[in-house]
Amino acid sequence: MEGSISEPDVLSKRSKFVYSVGLVLNDVTSSMWFSYTLVFYNRVLNFPNAYSGYLLLIEQISNAILTLFVALICDRTRTGLFHYGKRKTWHLIGVICVL
Repeated sequence: MEGSISEPDVLSKRSKFVYSVGLVLNDVTSSMWFSYTLVFYNRVLNFPNAYSGYLLLIEQISNAILTLFVALICDRTRTGLFHYGKRKTWHLIGVICVL
């Protein structure tokens, strides 16, 4: 019975560093996107500052809610596309939709 409990996998320092760099780059990209979006709303669409902020807030709240539904759909996927795995299949579909 003692052998049935497995120890958690430990990430190496290199893996932790690489994940950290990815997170920082993701946050930098998000910051640039939100800054550009605010400028676009204000200067191109001539929205008042308050409306621009409200739009960004609504976008973030809807993103948080929709992420939960996408996670539920992804978890209920039975098989992957071309033996690619269910998570990677959704990742591939997302990439194709963006292109």
